[in-house]
Amino acid sequence: MRFVKFPLLICILFACTKSEQVKNILVFGHAGMGLSMDNSIYHDNSKEAISLALNLPTSNGVEVDVRLSADGTLWLYHDEYLEAETNGKGCVSELGDSELSELSYRSVKHEKLVKLIDVLPLLNEDQTLFLDLKQVNSCRNENVDFEELMEAFEDQLAGYQTRVKIICSYKYWLNDLAQHYAVLYSTDDIEEGKEIVLNEPLINGLVVRNSAMNTEEVSWVKDQGKVVYLYDIRSLKGIRQAYAKNPTGIFADELRKALAERGYAL
Repeated sequence: MRFVKFPLLICILFACTKSEQVKNILVFGHAGMGLSMDNSIYHDNSKEAISLALNLPTSNGVEVDVRLSADGTLWLYHDEYLEAETNGKGCVSELGDSELSELSYRSVKHEKLVKLIDVLPLLNEDQTLFLDLKQVNSCRNENVDFEELMEAFEDQLAGYQTRVKIICSYKYWLNDLAQHYAVLYSTDDIEEGKEIVLNEPLINGLVVRNSAMNTEEVSWVKDQGKVVYLYDIRSLKGIRQAYAKNPTGIFADELRKALAERGYAL
C-alpha cells in the first residue's frame, strides 16, 4: 500500500499545481461561443451566441468582430463579404443600417445581424468585451475613414469605455487609438509584434494565434509589462497547449471546455 499511495499523492499534487498555474488565465468566448464552429448552437457574432457566452459561470467576457456601416454604425460581422454567411451581398461598410437590419445568417436559427450597441448591455460588471476591428472596406479595397470610426467609438461606446478593449491589426492606427482606448495589436509575425511592443508604449499588448507563439515569446511580452492573448484555440488539446504557455488570456472556440479545463465548475 505504501507504494500505491505515493504515486497517488504525486498525481494529486500535480493536479493542484496545474490548477494553480491556469486559474488566473482569463477566458473569453471567441466571437461568442466560437468562430465557425459546426457544433455551436448559435452563429458567431450573433446576439444569441454572445448572450450565452457571457452567461456561462466564470466567463470573463467575449471577443467580437466590428465593422463600420455606411451610416457610421458599428455592426458585428467577421467575414469580408456579406454573401459568405448571410442572405445579403456586398460589404457592411457599403450598406446603411436599415439594409443591414434586414439581414440574417444562413444558419439553422437564422440569427439577425446585430449592432454593437445592442450587445454592450449584456456585459456583466466584471466582464470585458474585445472588439476586433475590421478596418478594411473590401468592396473598395481601402480602409474605412479613421475620423468617422473614432466618432463611432466615442458615440457608441459611451459608458463602456473601461469595459472594452480594441484589437487592431493596422499598426499605423495604434498610437491614435491608444490615446483614448485600451488597444492590442493583432499579428502572427512575432518579430513584428516584439517591435511594436518596444516602439508603441501606449498599447496594452498583443493578440496572437496560438500556433504562432511559444512559451518563451509569451513570457518575453509579459516581461515588458504587456499582456498576451492567444486565439484560434479549437480543441481540448489546443486549450491545454495555450494554458501551458501561461498567457494573460485566451479567446476560446470551445468556451465550455476552456472554462472547465481552467478548473472552475460550470
